[in-house]
Amino acid sequence: MLSFTFLLTSCENAKEYHTDAKKYIKENKYELALNSINSAIQLEPDSVDHYTIRMIIFDITGRYEEEILDLNKIIDLNTKQNSKSINAHQQRAIAQLRSGLYNEALSDINYFIENRDTIGSLAEAYIIKGSCLWKLGDSKNSKIYYELALKENNSNKNLIESEALVGLANLIESPQAAIELLNKAISINDKSGLAYGARMERYMSLGKVTQAYEDSKRALILNPDDATIYFNMGQLFSNYLSNSDSAVKYFEKAIKLSPQSTSNGLIYMNLAVINHQSSKLESALANFQKAESFDSKNDLLLYNYALLLADLNKNTEALEKISNAIDINSSDAEYFNLRGSILLSLSLLENAEKEFKKALEINPKYGTAFYNLGYLFGEQNNHEESIKYYGKAILLNYDLKATLVNRALEKIKIDNTLGACADLELAYKLGRMDIKSLIEKNCR
Repeated sequence: MLSFTFLLTSCENAKEYHTDAKKYIKENKYELALNSINSAIQLEPDSVDHYTIRMIIFDITGRYEEEILDLNKIIDLNTKQNSKSINAHQQRAIAQLRSGLYNEALSDINYFIENRDTIGSLAEAYIIKGSCLWKLGDSKNSKIYYELALKENNSNKNLIESEALVGLANLIESPQAAIELLNKAISINDKSGLAYGARMERYMSLGKVTQAYEDSKRALILNPDDATIYFNMGQLFSNYLSNSDSAVKYFEKAIKLSPQSTSNGLIYMNLAVINHQSSKLESALANFQKAESFDSKNDLLLYNYALLLADLNKNTEALEKISNAIDINSSDAEYFNLRGSILLSLSLLENAEKEFKKALEINPKYGTAFYNLGYLFGEQNNHEESIKYYGKAILLNYDLKATLVNRALEKIKIDNTLGACADLELAYKLGRMDIKSLIEKNCR
């Protein structure tokens, strides 16, 4: 009897914890809700209902990895195929989509479409499948499923139609054409924060800052807990409004709302760049480390990371990062130029020369690489070559005042005083006041 009494008490306690968790969710007290439902699961570890509540908490708080684990548990506990297990496949597809697990998400949504009850609409599932295919680069089939969603009868017709149009807009390269489709989505459902957020991105790409800002405000009113909107607000303030303090605020809010989002790699990279520009080098380093943990295959992230490491005189680490970036993307002249600069700092001059020349193969009008070659040959006392490359940088108007002075110094070393003085006089006229004594010493 004692064990039976204990069992009844445990069940009653589990129900109380479950009820408390639901109450806390309604009150937006998610940590308390999580503590309560964890207690319920400890008492009843095989209850699908408990895992469902915890999955909802993880979904709301952007903890998609934990959400997926609970959905796995829900599917495993429902050994017989039923509506709960079938629907869990759809929800797991959504969580996987948010986590960047696009192939897994596609597999789950296909399973849902093939096995769900024949009653009801598949419109939402078609949108999810269209999104999976879009993320996998299959625009042709993505379009098919977004259009299928538009054709489906659904009780939330306006909502579904608007979301499908947003999906179709994502497939369009032309920002203006996409905006026209998004205008239609908003006219169908003017409460769609998703549509306003998508239109904001397109306005930003066109440099229409005022319209982008207005859409962002509207999107936030409609979807105050949407991390993507806060991310885009951060981009707006960082790249278009030159307000780094506001950018940081919005980026940090996006991370807080969705700590496991695939966008967080970009957010941490942006925070790192802002800190780098503000000379907060240690903070920038911590941000780059977090960014790389989310997205180690982002060549732009690795390039910016290498720039910081070079400024911290961590040249060996910087060389590794920029080399990884080049392995991913070997068509960017700036990447080779940076690798050349790092090799130059390591006194590997021959290797540096090859990198600068590779940058010029990619972009024959890349003034920075010509300037760097001028400096490199100057370090080797090859003054004629140095003068030649500085001259090519000057023809491209690259950092004209500095390059003229550097070429003049090389000319002085080979007793070409007349040519040196011409360069110095021009640099002085352009505003290099600090070279007055150099002119007086060599030219008067």
